[in-house]
Amino acid sequence: MEKLRYYSYWGVDFLKGSKVRSHFNDVKFILENYNADASKKKRALNLENLLKHAVETVPYYKEYQKLKSIEDFPVVDKIYIRSKYDDFVSKEYKDKPCFKVYTSGSTGTPFTVYLDKNKKSRNTADTIYFSEKSGYFLGQKLYYMRSWDSVPSKGRLSTFVQNIKKVNVRSIEDEIFCKLIEDIKKNNSTKAFLGYTSAFKEICKYLDRTNSEPIKANVTSMIANAEAMGNYTKKTIKKYFGFDILSRYSNMENGILSQQIKNGGDAYHINWASYYIEILDMNSDKPVEYGVPGRVVVTDLFNYHVPMIRYDTGDIAVMEIDKNFFNGAPSFSKVEGRRMDVIYDTKGKPMTSVVYELEHFPEFKQFQLIQTNKNTYLVKLNLDEVFQHEEKLKTMLQDFLGDDAIINVEYVDEIPQLSSGKRKLTINKFAVS
Repeated sequence: MEKLRYYSYWGVDFLKGSKVRSHFNDVKFILENYNADASKKKRALNLENLLKHAVETVPYYKEYQKLKSIEDFPVVDKIYIRSKYDDFVSKEYKDKPCFKVYTSGSTGTPFTVYLDKNKKSRNTADTIYFSEKSGYFLGQKLYYMRSWDSVPSKGRLSTFVQNIKKVNVRSIEDEIFCKLIEDIKKNNSTKAFLGYTSAFKEICKYLDRTNSEPIKANVTSMIANAEAMGNYTKKTIKKYFGFDILSRYSNMENGILSQQIKNGGDAYHINWASYYIEILDMNSDKPVEYGVPGRVVVTDLFNYHVPMIRYDTGDIAVMEIDKNFFNGAPSFSKVEGRRMDVIYDTKGKPMTSVVYELEHFPEFKQFQLIQTNKNTYLVKLNLDEVFQHEEKLKTMLQDFLGDDAIINVEYVDEIPQLSSGKRKLTINKFAVS
């Protein structure tokens, strides 16, 4: 049945002109031959064509026609694009069919972008390629954990081919996870998992609470996205499912920007086939050296409807060159959260992973770390029992944030969700004020 689904998808694509297959072959060639002259030429031509299209058809970029290098173009962000949206729409594509995508506003700024049909096909090809690099192939059973409330239903053919089991994670009730685990155990087919990092963590917490035995799930792929992942989730998934979970870095307005690959270590393989990516200084538009954290700035090579050139995603990452990586391309050694959500110690040093230290307290159902001032922090905790280790928690956080850090604790019944169904682990009210 899996093979039937697989060939059905590619058969339909063939009848439509093999648009996705063509993009898939292109992505695969460019990424797996990164240092070959032909790959370099393709990437350079994609960038040249995008810039030429932008300055000729996009009102905002008209004044930049004489610029010769991508580095000469201005850096923009979603707030700026949204404020001048019509100026960023290509006149050539304005009245052509398009697809709407939107972010839920996790940074406080909801954002809608339109993709042309070719860009949509490219995104599909990217998804198939990176899924295969994780061990998942079209037609396999896919447990997709996300908020499904506002997602339109697909047609019968798409539902059959994709073989998706929708898991709505808007609620974290044990009943949901109990049914999910039962379904996994009953189904003998190969399985793949895709979903929010927080959803995988909640599953781990549930399995710990119920003293579960390891689960024979026949897993071929497991990808977490949307949020950074702590060691607790990685180790606990391995314990119960016997599989090394991978992380994907993507956004709604662009697509898959990078992903860890199966048996590829901790590095995130950057999608150089579809994007030109820069890491810029936190406070200027100058590039940082390899190994230094900086802002992720993306040029989308395939969205001609709304060209996004040097788009500041609001995220932070560290780029490295690892010659042992499978294609020798620069990769991300770290991908952190939104810049506005990075917690800083009392001396102003970013402490991007400190929130994951809270995972060492198994009694926490949910937690959230908020920086309210330069040296004042609030920890929100949701748990079923009286917490006996509040002073231990404060001391541990002070070891990371500074001896002069003031740690306040608030007990809540629920950490509120975003409209996407995700929950923010960190909020920095001081850095964005």
